[in-house]
Amino acid sequence: MIRRVKMKLSENTVNILKNFSTINQNILVKSGSQLRTMSTMKNILGEASIVEEFPKEFGIYDLNEFLGVLSLVKDSNLEFGESYLTVNGGRTKVRYFYSDSSILTTPPETFNAPECDVSFTIPGSVLTNVLKASAVMQLPDIVFTDGKITATDLKNVTSNDYTEDLDKVNVVFEFRFKTDNLKMIPGDYQVTASTEAGVSNWTGVDASYWIAMEAKTNG
Repeated sequence: MIRRVKMKLSENTVNILKNFSTINQNILVKSGSQLRTMSTMKNILGEASIVEEFPKEFGIYDLNEFLGVLSLVKDSNLEFGESYLTVNGGRTKVRYFYSDSSILTTPPETFNAPECDVSFTIPGSVLTNVLKASAVMQLPDIVFTDGKITATDLKNVTSNDYTEDLDKVNVVFEFRFKTDNLKMIPGDYQVTASTEAGVSNWTGVDASYWIAMEAKTNG
């Protein structure tokens, strides 16, 4: 039997869970202080260290629903039992059952990171502007070249596009992403990428992400 442990989730942890819910609707929370998620297409992996320490492993099938439950209970704390957790707050109590891990999409236990050959920084304001423009202009692709980031439609030769300047790193490259795959928490990011593996790592203050690129490019 597990000792019943009570925990209050910080606002930062709730925000990380909200972000991870845009990558995958379910999550397997491991015991400890790290959250990890992976998209169903296995082309996005998110990781974050949090201040809380979960006492046991448990699965949530519908993360948006779970977050909605937390919002229903003011000043809530969580109490972890064997097969369910309890959300307590004042006179309100919600019993929420864990999901079996076998029905969840979960990241691999280990991940062999490829050697990266390009590194650059993208300010949070620039990333926010480009993603906002891509939504307004309905542009499905984001392209990084040395010193520029562009929202465009690569399948349309007459596509409108939106471009912002970045600091140059003096390396010739072109990295292509689907706009829908850039689901990071807003903020500044250090980006490293492997042209050979076609994968990139985005490291921010609150979380880091591995995101597949749409095409390999030559450096």
